[in-house]
Amino acid sequence: MTGIPLLKEINEAYESTGLSLRTTNPSFHIFDMRDANQLTVNHYPPHRADFFILIISFGTKRLNFTLNTTTFENVDHFIVCAAPGQIMKWEKNDDWFGFCICFKSDFTRYESEVNFLEDFPFFNIKQPNLFSITESEFKDLAPNCQQIVSEQRNYYNYNFQIMRALFQAVLWKVRRIYEEFKPKTLEKKNLVLASQFQYLVNRHFIDKTLVADYADMLNITANHLSQIIKEATGKTAKSIVTERRLEEAKYLLRFTNNDISEISFHLNFSEPTHFTKLFKKELLLTPLQYRQMDKLTNPIGLFTKKH
Repeated sequence: MTGIPLLKEINEAYESTGLSLRTTNPSFHIFDMRDANQLTVNHYPPHRADFFILIISFGTKRLNFTLNTTTFENVDHFIVCAAPGQIMKWEKNDDWFGFCICFKSDFTRYESEVNFLEDFPFFNIKQPNLFSITESEFKDLAPNCQQIVSEQRNYYNYNFQIMRALFQAVLWKVRRIYEEFKPKTLEKKNLVLASQFQYLVNRHFIDKTLVADYADMLNITANHLSQIIKEATGKTAKSIVTERRLEEAKYLLRFTNNDISEISFHLNFSEPTHFTKLFKKELLLTPLQYRQMDKLTNPIGLFTKKH
């Protein structure tokens, strides 16, 4: 089974793009994107990272950025919030400007990623969180980012603690921008549980396919979970689990050349016919029809098997 590449470490991501940058801190690194303009590749195919990525850019030209299956074309003034496991792809034809921050959840000092996502929901893996920013918003964020770069570069006393505090300020400022861009509409209680549920689904959708599995992890009944999720999202809990499984199927159909049976068994279907039946029921196309149609509308390079 050929999967979409997963970059486990920050330095692995830098090396794969040709960047000469390296970090000695495996949990956090920031760089001025002007330092990335010597990239040896202008096109980076679909990939995943096992850490969070926050990009704050202003003035970048002729950049196309894909999150999950949503492509943003010719973005210039923007923020990207990518979660671990989220599929990314980009093409650039000019220089980058702004800052890129790669970090793992342990750097934030939150008890868990679930708690982190409660405060910063713009890292929800289900959403393609790329949103525009104004010049004044960038100028508000840039000094904090530049201070973190300076602290990272120089080994002053308490620089690690100062970096963490400055980064917290950046995250809260991004949340303020995010809430203006996408106003909050859910009650906090429901929003928190929905965020926890979607986080767990993203982590366990392959081996846990029943709503009862997630209810047990959240210490509530399946009926209560279904009711809260319905109120918070307008969808059933079961449909969210099914959507995540089919979303992964679409990624694999689009970004790899794995055959239908391989994808079926990878997603824990007992038989390929069961996978095909569910896929067609939800998307009105068979997996093969979806792949053929996608090749016509979204021609891209695939990750192929090595022979």
